[in-house]
Amino acid sequence: YVEEWFEMMGFQWEHAAEQFAAQDFEVAAGASGEAHVVEGTMELDYLNFADRAPIPAYTGVDVQPEVISRLRAMKPDRFLVVTDEAVEQHYSSYLDALGADGTPVHKYVLPCGDQCKAMKHLLGLIDWSFERGGTRSSVVVGFGGGALMNITGLFAGIVYRGFRLVYVPTTLLAMHDVTTSLKTSICHWGRKNNIGIYYAPTLILMDLAFCRTLPQDELLSGLGELCKNAALFGGDHARGFVEAFSKDVLNECTGGEPESLTLDDQDLVKLTRLGVRAKMDILCVDATENLQGMVFEYGHTFSHAMEKAYGDGTIPHGIGVCYGMLCSSFVAEKLGIMSPEARAEHDGMVRLLTDRWALPEPKPSINRIMGYAMNDSKRGILAEEPHEITDLVVSKIGRIVSDHPSNLAKFDKKYVEEWFEIMGFQWE
Repeated sequence: YVEEWFEMMGFQWEHAAEQFAAQDFEVAAGASGEAHVVEGTMELDYLNFADRAPIPAYTGVDVQPEVISRLRAMKPDRFLVVTDEAVEQHYSSYLDALGADGTPVHKYVLPCGDQCKAMKHLLGLIDWSFERGGTRSSVVVGFGGGALMNITGLFAGIVYRGFRLVYVPTTLLAMHDVTTSLKTSICHWGRKNNIGIYYAPTLILMDLAFCRTLPQDELLSGLGELCKNAALFGGDHARGFVEAFSKDVLNECTGGEPESLTLDDQDLVKLTRLGVRAKMDILCVDATENLQGMVFEYGHTFSHAMEKAYGDGTIPHGIGVCYGMLCSSFVAEKLGIMSPEARAEHDGMVRLLTDRWALPEPKPSINRIMGYAMNDSKRGILAEEPHEITDLVVSKIGRIVSDHPSNLAKFDKKYVEEWFEIMGFQWE
């Protein structure tokens, strides 16, 4: 009837437009038979972000059929799958069966790591979604690691003021630390995570089988954020992290060499649940991580600065966080907040990880690192003086020290500069 009205008003049809539309909406189903399928069962938990609607999160091992089934059950007009080059190389067929029922499946491949979190890629995703006929009935699937989730969530949250969004994380870090947050972001103007929104996924589907084949860097990165939780909360979080480095989980094939760490399925499930619990115990009252949730920024001022100074992708994020925590504990002792004994215990735990991953050479200059650190996204919350910098400090494992609702503390940047000097970084 609408078309008839336009005809009556003198509007004309154009054959080229019909051909273009047919190209946009053609079925893009893959060959589902190529995917390696092993039966499994997913367990359901609900992630509660303060007063927002709970988000269903399913977790399992070898659960590809159920992942496909739950995605299909959303009955979109098309799937817009966003992935990265590494996942496309190793798991390109994992979601092939999405299109077996005729639902169009379109895929956009981004660079790996923080290189994907750029304005040009965000704009590219937006244009692609329009070119492929995305509507409010479409479903965006973020299929990859933490950085991929960050930009996919931002993209999904701003087009049409919100696509339906599903996270299918493929790294340990993304599973327990990224999908359990409403924060989305890209990096712009040489800064880290300075453009973003808060946006909730409709569904989270975690197949821990992906973690079996993670490179050591990615596995250690996921453990790095768990180390941060261990330092902040102690108790089960500290015990779980330390146990991950016990001899019985070392790869027997390498003779227990310290740089070779592997985790079995039971370990992965336990650690993922610990990470999710740490986040949700706080985010159930502070969904936007601006007050109590700011605790998860521990060590991040310095880790983000190092990551940017080295260049995107050089230092895995979770490993950078552990080095940032070592800097924070040095500052805490200098300020008289942390005793030498408490620092030794704190740093001993952190070095279970950092001893396996040395900072690469050549090191960037202290000038360059501090340039990024002094422009951290948290700057301004505590109205810092020009010589001050902000992060969290703890007095010992499990005890945060702050007199501000955000749990942040500000202190003289000279202590941070001194730590970098001790670590072998140079001034230019």
